[in-house]
Amino acid sequence: MIEERLRSLVRHLGATRLAETTAITERQRWQTVATNRKVKARIEDMEELLKAFPQYELWLWKGEIDPSKGQVSPGYEEAHSNLPNQSAG
Repeated sequence: MIEERLRSLVRHLGATRLAETTAITERQRWQTVATNRKVKARIEDMEELLKAFPQYELWLWKGEIDPSKGQVSPGYEEAHSNLPNQSAG
């Protein structure tokens, strides 16, 4: 479900970071999107998030990733951030 993925992504990125990097500068709005299921996410929320973090677009809309095209999910990033750097050496 798109709205649940949006809420998950907002929790992953953090309300403060989103308020600092998007045109929606109210940290409380991002916190509401992340945690209050009674409040619907707005199209503007999604648009601003994807302007700042386009690498999540495929995952947000379809629940899919394509790392070869730079399209990832929060879980994919976390899993791969713990791998040793293959290019070192």
